[in-house]
Formats: sequence, C-alpha cells, structure tokens
Amino acid sequence: VVADLDGEGSGQPVTVLLRADTDALPMTEESGEDFCSVEQGRAHACGHDAHTAMLVGAARLLSDMRDRFAGRVRFMFQPGEEGAGGAPVMIDEGVLDGVDRAFALHITPNLPIGFAGCRAGPMLASTDEISVTVTGRGGHASMPHLCLDPVPPMAAMIGALQTAIT
Repeated sequence: VVADLDGEGSGQPVTVLLRADTDALPMTEESGEDFCSVEQGRAHACGHDAHTAMLVGAARLLSDMRDRFAGRVRFMFQPGEEGAGGAPVMIDEGVLDGVDRAFALHITPNLPIGFAGCRAGPMLASTDEISVTVTGRGGHASMPHLCLDPVPPMAAMIGALQTAIT
C-alpha cells in the first residue's frame, strides 16, 4: 500500500517517503496479552503492527497539518520485509520515483519509551542472502595432498562472514 499526501503550505517542495513494514512472522504468539495475534501461525513479534499503527498515525497527523508544509509525503506500507520480498517489488513499481528523502522506523527495546534513535545512513540490521559455491576435488585418503578439500575454506568463509555481523 502506498499513499501520497500533498502539502498545501509554502516553501521548497520536496517529496519525503515514510516507510513501515506490515508483515507478520511465521510463528504462533503465546504472550497472553490482550493485543496478542488471533491468527494461528502468524505474529507481529517484531513490532510490525506497531510500525503500521505509527505510520497510520503519522498520516493522520500530517493530513491535519498539510497547510504547514510544501511538497509531498509518501507513506509506504511494505509487506514482505522478513525475507526481503516486498521492497524490491515496490521499488520496481516506482515507490521511490521522485522521492528526495526516505525515513524508516523500527521499535527497539534498547531505548526508553518516548525516545528515538537516529543517524545518517543505515541503522539496525537487515535480512540479506548470499549464495556461494566452493568446489573441491576428491581423491584417496592415502594421498590427501592431491585433493582439494572444500571443507576448510568453506569453514573459514563462514567464520569470516559471521564476524561481519557480530
């Protein structure tokens, strides 16, 4: 879902994109909270329901304040964030066309309620996928020096890749 809100104020018009993820995780929520998911096998355990609610709230507030800004605010409700399926489709369909600035959000237990963390550039983690093929050459156990065992270089790669995120 994408919605544009045009400002009616004066000033330099820019297009700002505000993005929230909307998908659920493939798990059953068992928290017992009043707001617990009622869909078996689907839960907003990562806060995406809160993200969606915050973006809807921002849209309502900005709609009431449209006379105070020029330009456009584009609201991007992104499905498929877990597994990285939704953004590429939305980008291919033009969600970023004409956008001057983009902002995303994600709740975190690391900050007190009412505080926001912000910085230029990427922040928080992402779901990425790579595919690597390591090819070896078998041989006889009596002549291991003639073999190209793929296990040691693959193990080294796994260890090196893990250090990139820890």
